[in-house]
Amino acid sequence: MSLSLAEQTLQLCRIPSVTRDEAELARYVAGACRQLAGEAAVRHVGNAVVVCPERMGDRPTVALFGHLDTVKPAADQPCEIRGDRVFGCGASDMKGGLAVMLALLAEVPRVTAANPVFVFYDKEEGPTADSGLPPLFAAGAIPEGIDLAFCLEPTDNRLQAGCVGGLHAEVVFAGKRAHSARPWQGENAIYRAIPTLQRLARLERRPVTFGELTFYEVMTATLAGTSNSRNVVPDAFTLNVNYRYAPGKSAEVAIAELEALIRGEGAVSIVDVAPSGAVCLDHPLLAAWRARCGLPVEAKQAWTDVALLTSRGIPAVNFGPGETAQAHQANESVPVAYLEESLRAFEDLFGL
Repeated sequence: MSLSLAEQTLQLCRIPSVTRDEAELARYVAGACRQLAGEAAVRHVGNAVVVCPERMGDRPTVALFGHLDTVKPAADQPCEIRGDRVFGCGASDMKGGLAVMLALLAEVPRVTAANPVFVFYDKEEGPTADSGLPPLFAAGAIPEGIDLAFCLEPTDNRLQAGCVGGLHAEVVFAGKRAHSARPWQGENAIYRAIPTLQRLARLERRPVTFGELTFYEVMTATLAGTSNSRNVVPDAFTLNVNYRYAPGKSAEVAIAELEALIRGEGAVSIVDVAPSGAVCLDHPLLAAWRARCGLPVEAKQAWTDVALLTSRGIPAVNFGPGETAQAHQANESVPVAYLEESLRAFEDLFGL
């Protein structure tokens, strides 16, 4: 007997899959995909699964991308169906989306409007450089010729276009070490950072518009600390600065802007860089689908793998059943109604 969307989401949540520990869930998903699509259509690569059903005619190819991993669960995270919601770590981000993908895979024989591809991949929640998606492209596991792609990130069933890029920079402010009882003998590195912190504190979000969409560029300090003893004036103070920048801006320009704000007051080292994602709302398949389903449209004020896909020339957007406000939360859950709404919208896209 097939599982309902809620039951499937719960089953996926019951299999822990914290980033870098996705093997068990990948085996489960691979087995489910083989039952639904046949052995020949399924490729199990490491902790990822790619399903390419037999192509029919000259229909466009539409790929659905869903990550298997989650953040670490809260200590008291429930895992159950309660009322009209499914509770579990990753329920919204994004095992509800994976359940929708599996439900669509079961319906592939009835698809009339597009040739689907399903990509279940690992390590999305970790550093961008460790993502499991680029290795799948490098191995040739993801077919060429994708006309449109969807990342089933939590969007409350809103069509979220593009995504902001992001970079993390470690800024080290130098001082001179001294005993804290005689601070005049040293130079406190924490105080050296004050002008930079003041400039960061005064920054306001900067709107950048793309047609009907508005993205916000923001730069903020997220971590700060020293490594000295409590009775020592620190000779080094380290600040992590996170910059989220709008589509259309390169990582090189973003880095230059961050360095300009620091003004040489600290030594800047770039820790992680993720490109912004292109806005693809003018894609003909999207325009018609959006009109038929009456989908609300928003800018994606976060980073997703839409950036990796559009950087490879694949038009991509975010659309998934997860509740945005539930992502990474303790007591995470997803509304059953959102799962059903998402499935209906994708059924319309594929001509079901």
